[in-house]
Amino acid sequence: MDTLFSSLLADAPATGRDAFGISTALFLVALVLGLPSLKALICHLAPPTKPLHDTSLGISQLPSLSSNIPVIGHILELQYNSAAYVIRLLASTSASLFTIRIPFKTIVFAHPSMDRVLSRHVSDTGLAQLLAPVGRRVFGLGEDAVRAIVNVDPRPLHRAEFGRPENLQRLTKQASRFLWDELERMPPASEVDLGRWMFKTAVAATACAVWGYENPWRMDDEFAEQFRILSAGFASLSWPFPWITARKALSARNFLLTRLRAFHAQHRATRIQSVAHGINIIAQSDPDWEANADYYSIELVSALGVLASPSMLSVWLMRHLLAAPSEFLDRVVKEAQSLSPHKDGKRLDVSDVRTRCPWLVAAWHETLRLHMTTVPRIARHPFSLPLQDSAQSLSVDQGDIIVLPMCASNRNPDLWAEPSSFAPERFITADGRLDAALVSRVRAFGVAGNLCPGREFGSNVALAIVAGFLRTFAVHRVDGGDGPLRLPSVARGFNLGLERPKDDVRIRLVKI
Repeated sequence: MDTLFSSLLADAPATGRDAFGISTALFLVALVLGLPSLKALICHLAPPTKPLHDTSLGISQLPSLSSNIPVIGHILELQYNSAAYVIRLLASTSASLFTIRIPFKTIVFAHPSMDRVLSRHVSDTGLAQLLAPVGRRVFGLGEDAVRAIVNVDPRPLHRAEFGRPENLQRLTKQASRFLWDELERMPPASEVDLGRWMFKTAVAATACAVWGYENPWRMDDEFAEQFRILSAGFASLSWPFPWITARKALSARNFLLTRLRAFHAQHRATRIQSVAHGINIIAQSDPDWEANADYYSIELVSALGVLASPSMLSVWLMRHLLAAPSEFLDRVVKEAQSLSPHKDGKRLDVSDVRTRCPWLVAAWHETLRLHMTTVPRIARHPFSLPLQDSAQSLSVDQGDIIVLPMCASNRNPDLWAEPSSFAPERFITADGRLDAALVSRVRAFGVAGNLCPGREFGSNVALAIVAGFLRTFAVHRVDGGDGPLRLPSVARGFNLGLERPKDDVRIRLVKI
């Protein structure tokens, strides 16, 4: 769930991408319009709390940064290039906490220097609560589902399912076996749209682990295509009159919900044993979950989060490698082609990839550094946040939004030489090893203690698909040109979690 609002692959025509950027702004408006009812619901469900200390400051007393265009300026800038704008905002003030105003709501931004303080308040905030104010319109959630989201912290269950070593090993093995089979069945030569092919393949691999081998992303091409359509445009469902203004996304959502229900009925015995079923909040809260339409809506929500992030990052990693100087790409390809199959002969061993491919792993961490953006949190209840260099604290109320910017640390010129450049060699020591100390500086999959429980699994999937791809295929340009491919630009939109590539590229694959 913590990866739910990570940015998703958009390979629609240019006008569709512009609409996605506009819809993201409207999505934020829909979010803040829904926050008063969310706040009332939280207040109703939360236990009584003691008053905060009288010397606490209110959010209205924090420094507030204005925009060039009154009222809507911040939203327009954020949807145009959210990471770059957040970095500019942070550079414009020395305050460790500051606010910006968007229509109907004040949002708090936290400087990276606040990470340690905020890490002590992980249980006081949540990302899943973002679903409550927009869940009805965007995902068709009912009142009971919204109440369950507000009242339950899903992170302990997610940490158990994705973080325990034995579970992580099992999930990685299942995804890797699917990837091996998928690469083996590819023809000797083919042409593909790289981003679309890699996104679809990584989604199916992740689904095989989380939903089981019998899953619609692998078995139903129409379902996979409709999922791609919804992934690219789900924010447009927050538009007014979505049956007119977001017909494509709405049609995809309704198709997927119907097909999910039918697929579950056909494969019930295996589905109820899956990780996806185990983390479904309706399955945990409603004894009659199978008859509850919200079960399938939550399943779709989980899919948009769990499947999209590693798939998107796999696309970015591959695009960076193919855009890198040939000597660097050759080094990574040599590493990948030196890998031997696991002793079972049915997959690559990801631990082998991590130890024998330091340059590929370095490229992965550089991809994370360049494309992770921000993590929003909503206060689950009132709490007091200590202020730096002050005896006072900030009084945070239920429903207040705090944005934690990963991109500010990852692109800080005081920490990184040429912070905007793709330079994986920065992570390699003089003796050719991965620099673990420098890797630990990269803020990815969360910050300030708010870390995605599936981050290791997602990394394993991305490394497995890219290593397997480079081990299996020689890549050729279809335009007849030589040299590296062009790196895609970043798609517009309030890219929560990570950025999206704006365009795709067609390539020719020849098996080695």
